[in-house]
Amino acid sequence: MDTMEALLTRRSIRKYRPEPVSIEDLKEILAAGATAPSAVNMQHWYFVAVQDPAALEEVKAIMGGVVEKFQPVLEERFSRHPEQIGITNRFLSTLGGAPVCLLVFMLKPDYPDRDGAMQSVSAAIENVLLAAWAKGIGSCWLSAPQRMGFGPAFQRRFAPDKGEFVAAVTLGYPDQQPKMPPRRDGRYLIV
Repeated sequence: MDTMEALLTRRSIRKYRPEPVSIEDLKEILAAGATAPSAVNMQHWYFVAVQDPAALEEVKAIMGGVVEKFQPVLEERFSRHPEQIGITNRFLSTLGGAPVCLLVFMLKPDYPDRDGAMQSVSAAIENVLLAAWAKGIGSCWLSAPQRMGFGPAFQRRFAPDKGEFVAAVTLGYPDQQPKMPPRRDGRYLIV
């Protein structure tokens, strides 16, 4: 798969087949994440790939709190499509059956350029998504855990000395083929 095909066909997957992601594929995906550009080459990211079933249950337990706290956001966002609230809650609480949940951290809490550090970690996440998709492995970038204040819970349990939690990413073989959501016009200008 070439780069443009990966960019244009990758979708957020919220339902996965139960087959595991091989360690070899997982290492290549993580290595691709680590090749992302970073502000002044600080390489601000740290990844924890959770695949052990017991540890995944711990992730899901934390996500149960996210679901509860995220409810008002979903009710506002999907006021015209209330069926999406239940769909989203089921995904968040089960991770869609993903065999891997990647927890992403910003390695140090005191970078002088916090914005640059966050952009660097975000670039690493995008590399992970695209590298996974190039291998036929689906993904979904979850910002709700951080937004709802559950970063410290993930940090304490999975990476107590590896910085601030930024996001979670589910990884696995897709059990769905979502269509591309409509793209909004007027999102760029060429001068």
